[in-house]
Amino acid sequence: MGSPPLTHEPLATSGSRARSGASAWMRSRGAMAGAAVVVGAILLPVYDRLSSTAVVTADSANAVLQGRSMADGNVLLAGWTLSGASFYATDLPFYAAITAVRGLSPVAAHDVGAAIYTLLVLAACFLARGRARGMAAVWRMAVTLILLIAPAPGPAVQLLLLGPFHAGTTLLLLLALLVVDRAGERLLGAAAVGALLALAQLSDALALYVGVLPIVAVSVAHLVRSSERQRSDVALLAAAVASIPASLLLLALIGQLGGFTTVPLQASFAQIEDMPKNAALTIEGALLLFGANFFGQPVVSIDTLSILVHLAGFGFVLATCRWVVLAWRRGEAPDRLTQVLLVAMTIDVAAHLFSNQAIDLMTSRYLIPFLAFGAVLAGRVGADRLRSAERLRLAAAAVGAAYLVFLGLSLRTPPAPAPEAQLAAFLERQHLDYGVAAYWQASTVTVESGGRVRVRAVRIGDPQPVAYLWEAEGFWYDPRQPGNDARFVVRDTADRRSIDRDAIEAAFGPPTDVYQVGSFEVLVWDRNLLDELAQ
Repeated sequence: MGSPPLTHEPLATSGSRARSGASAWMRSRGAMAGAAVVVGAILLPVYDRLSSTAVVTADSANAVLQGRSMADGNVLLAGWTLSGASFYATDLPFYAAITAVRGLSPVAAHDVGAAIYTLLVLAACFLARGRARGMAAVWRMAVTLILLIAPAPGPAVQLLLLGPFHAGTTLLLLLALLVVDRAGERLLGAAAVGALLALAQLSDALALYVGVLPIVAVSVAHLVRSSERQRSDVALLAAAVASIPASLLLLALIGQLGGFTTVPLQASFAQIEDMPKNAALTIEGALLLFGANFFGQPVVSIDTLSILVHLAGFGFVLATCRWVVLAWRRGEAPDRLTQVLLVAMTIDVAAHLFSNQAIDLMTSRYLIPFLAFGAVLAGRVGADRLRSAERLRLAAAAVGAAYLVFLGLSLRTPPAPAPEAQLAAFLERQHLDYGVAAYWQASTVTVESGGRVRVRAVRIGDPQPVAYLWEAEGFWYDPRQPGNDARFVVRDTADRRSIDRDAIEAAFGPPTDVYQVGSFEVLVWDRNLLDELAQ
């Protein structure tokens, strides 16, 4: 008789605790997943509304046309000539999926931009969380969310919410870093990282600089410093390096299967005399993406107040970078993912500063990884500092509330006008359904009309006009194709990038009719202009 052996009680208690811990872990994961779905469901329509305040340009319109072509079965985009950054595996799958539902419409461009940025924000939040639990995880994710949640109306919305620029590339890189953080020490995890990096590079050369090189640099540094070779570092290094030839092989395979071709990149180092301009554009571009671009703003206005609030967020990102660097110098090496983020941000800024790609403020799109990685770093490292001091917590709460207020105010910005809608309707009424224009006035009309009016990009060359094979499909310019009967030229008298009237008449002769539709001039001939393009 008597009590059961005491040795049984710890075993039972240990088993109960294990089950309880597993149950709590599952509940935590379920709660996080549920919260992500709720936040995503809120952010998606908000970003869709913000995206509508930006004008759909030819870049976005051509991506819609490519997505529609993929949705119609041309998955490899046979016959298409894309830019050096094809965005084939980053953005175009979104365009294909949404145009399959929406059809050929400018609304699809806004939907894609909103969807990609929503997923980017969520991925950044999960990456900032790391392995933290409880309130520590909430603070980390909240800091990252606040820093990314409110793109400023204007150029920042154009770059972040209406692509395809580099938000889709950044999303794929964030997913790769999530795998590094959660499963990078496993061979299967390293293989997944390599696959994601290969797809990113296939689509966008920027991924090589801000995705592959940081992982390679950090892995090599770990191997050099460590007396014992770490299997995870070797696996990640091998996967990152192997992703480079893998992306080239994928591109070659697409070509062999008759898929799209690309125009060679024109990237090179900047000239010495360009450095002051590049430095100014790099600083202003980073401020722009963080919503803190104070250049050219009035001293007192509601926009200035918004800029000051966002400037506090940008300053916190820079302060976090400084904390990481100082700790690193003291011998307190941050975790591998934090090192990768810091190196990637440094390379992104350096690449923009020293390359010939810093042309104007719109080329700040190359700094989108800097924005996302900076927000993740601030959440992953800086949030723990905020929690440790009550005064900092109150300041952070106030700044976060202000971010949300200004996000709400930005939703009052009216949707951007679409002058191409009036032009498309006029052309359709006149039964003018095929024509040519400069790049910036071509595909926007095509998408605005739902494809009922097709306008193709040309360049007035010497001695003959030529097809502008940039983000274009070759058969558009073949006069032997049914329906390819181009009878008009569109020019925008308010846009200096449009074709000059004298150049048009020198190429095609005097038109038979001329119409004015808003700022657009429509010149009509009684013959197929495609016959006169240089072959």
